[in-house]
Amino acid sequence: MKNILKIMKDKVPLLALMMLFLIIEVYCDLTLPSYTADIVNIGIQNTDFNLISSIGLNMMLMVTISVFATIIVSYISSKISSSYARDLREKIFEKILNFSNHELNQFSKASLITRSTNDINQIQHVIGIMFRTLLFAPILAIGSIIRVFEIGSNLSWIIFVAFISVAILLVSVISTVLPYFKKTQEIVDQINRVSREILLGIPVIKAFVRQEYEKERFDFYNQEYVRVNLKVYRTMFILIPSMNLIMNLMIVLILYFGSFDVLNGTLLTGDIIAFTQYSTQMVASFIMIGGFVIMLPRLFVSINRIEEVLSTEISITDGTVQDESLRDVIEFKNVSFTYPGAERKTLNNINFKLEPGKTTAIIGGTGSGKSTILNLIPRLQDVTSGEILLNNINIKEFNLKNLRSKISLAPQQAVLFSGTVRSNLMKGKNEANDTEMFEAIKNAQADEFIKDLESEVSQGGSNFSGGQKQRLSIARTIIGKHSFYLFDDCFSALDVSTEKKIREKLKEITEDSSVLLVSQRISTIKFADEIIVLDDGKIIDKGTHNELKERCSLYKEILSSQLENMGGSL
Repeated sequence: MKNILKIMKDKVPLLALMMLFLIIEVYCDLTLPSYTADIVNIGIQNTDFNLISSIGLNMMLMVTISVFATIIVSYISSKISSSYARDLREKIFEKILNFSNHELNQFSKASLITRSTNDINQIQHVIGIMFRTLLFAPILAIGSIIRVFEIGSNLSWIIFVAFISVAILLVSVISTVLPYFKKTQEIVDQINRVSREILLGIPVIKAFVRQEYEKERFDFYNQEYVRVNLKVYRTMFILIPSMNLIMNLMIVLILYFGSFDVLNGTLLTGDIIAFTQYSTQMVASFIMIGGFVIMLPRLFVSINRIEEVLSTEISITDGTVQDESLRDVIEFKNVSFTYPGAERKTLNNINFKLEPGKTTAIIGGTGSGKSTILNLIPRLQDVTSGEILLNNINIKEFNLKNLRSKISLAPQQAVLFSGTVRSNLMKGKNEANDTEMFEAIKNAQADEFIKDLESEVSQGGSNFSGGQKQRLSIARTIIGKHSFYLFDDCFSALDVSTEKKIREKLKEITEDSSVLLVSQRISTIKFADEIIVLDDGKIIDKGTHNELKERCSLYKEILSSQLENMGGSL
């Protein structure tokens, strides 16, 4: 909760201003019943039209001031809730950006989306009415109680009975709907998850003719959401009519028993009218508070879900070392890595070096840990044991921005962002000029389909083929000058001829840098200075292509299978 409240600190001046206008509004509302009593008791009783006119003008003035104060309060309340939601969304987004792969695996992507949107919207909605309810209603209720006792009637027991009835009603409704609020948000998570899976998997769904199955799966969560919400709102909708019934019964009782006091001369007619109005204001305040209280369970569910993200400890902590060396060396020393919750090590006792002007390649079976090695270098994950050294300093001691500025990564899955070719390339080098961009496009063999830097890139690069996306991803990787270039099987969708041209260009671009190349294709890695063969997270051999094809059984097996498929030689 402390993370949530911190963001509210800078809103205190606005809260104070809103409090001032709320007091003005309440004061104006509390004066109206007493004016009504004076009109009835004095003006009408004495047929004093001048007094009636004077009081009427005062009432109009109070109403005008009250309306003006209400508008100001509503504006400030909206401003506070909107700016708070903006700040909270920025804070949670910043937190998510600092998550390592470990933290990202704790929350599903669908859940993070729901927490950043639906849950924050829920908090914003409640805050929008919270201050007015929590500040206005209690002040109005207290003021009405004081005015009721000033009238001096013996009808206060009616108000007490109404208050007890409202309290019982609220407790009953809240205890009924409370269990359903958390379940509702969890179902929203599931709807987002299923929607995302279906949208991403449309080609596969169509290929296997599974449209009906996916419709049923999506419909299941939709129907569950409807079912749970119907239970909640059917119960909640009882609240307002029941409270109105209680308030109207209270008015009937006041008028009934008050009529005897009027006939006995202990109360004036105007006092009964004022008493009724004050009592109505009082119960209306309780209804406002009750309507807000009924929203609290859902609010607390959303707050807890946001707090879970904000209070999550970041496993990748920033270091202080800043290094501006031009010829950097990375060394893996006895590195082992185990994914959280896994029983077996993904990597076990890994040792190798990345040196300037040297190309190192990694090959191995699926799940042997190739991509994990690449994730460890920019500290997307941290080693479980052993250490990774940059210029003989543990990379954990480096400033993350400084460390990652030395590294350029082309991921296994080409990730493109909606925008333009220019905006995507600028993620590789923010200050790149047009000449550098076109040079990178040419070196990545993407110039045959990219003629304009302002060409549109759809979300996920859906307007490009797999090979085109990979080439754009490679262009983004090589546009800046870095000490280490990491390529995670990013040539898989390219034909051999295109791959060869890109590889030749890479040799020129990276002649003073280190290249780490992960691939399943021996044709891609055969020219590397050193090839590391991984099996079950262990290095079983390393050397040149010619050395490994003579002595490494696994390498020979991979080579043999690829020769058979290609019907040629490597």
